[in-house]
Amino acid sequence: MKLTPQEELTIQAYSENAVEWVKEHSDTNYWKEELATFKGLLPSGKILEIGCGGGRDAKVLISMGYDYIGTDISSEFVKVAKRLVKNGKFLCKSVYDLGFKDSKFDGFWASAVFLHIPKRRIDEALQDVVRVTRDNGLGFISVKQGKGEPIIEEVYIGSNRNLKLFWAFYHKTEFDKVLKRNNLEVIMFNKWTISKRTTWLIYFVKVVKSPIPRKV
Repeated sequence: MKLTPQEELTIQAYSENAVEWVKEHSDTNYWKEELATFKGLLPSGKILEIGCGGGRDAKVLISMGYDYIGTDISSEFVKVAKRLVKNGKFLCKSVYDLGFKDSKFDGFWASAVFLHIPKRRIDEALQDVVRVTRDNGLGFISVKQGKGEPIIEEVYIGSNRNLKLFWAFYHKTEFDKVLKRNNLEVIMFNKWTISKRTTWLIYFVKVVKSPIPRKV
């Protein structure tokens, strides 16, 4: 699947700084409440993580007893995840072409993934995630609140240089529409502001593949 220049730029930045980035994003308690909610909504099953990074959330999902597979488009992230999470299964895959059978998973976890997808391709990305998740399966998605699709130079202390990353920011009403047209029903939503520049839009969604019955 051909990537846009913005996507290639972002993947390259993460890959070249994978080890340093993982060190600075290693707090397994970051999504503590959200992971607990996920467990409450889906106590067990096969879980796919899209954008596993260095395996931070994988550690928790595996400890919760899920049958877990993690994917990331960056082969460098996958290498780090395999090294840090010995009991995890990690594969280098694109969200546009996951390569799994239809309805293979009971749920998916996508933390800070779709905010790096150009808006013109967001449907394409979500459709393959929906395809590999069963009907009524659970999903977790977090994106950042904001406007536009800028390339921002990120400052990371551990890196030899700053990271230029592409971002797709959303307002709630906009992303609600994205989810609805891709057969994802919002079952829980939360907004989490952690700094002046970062507000997370946090979604728990249900995959709805079955047609809605007509009223007689």
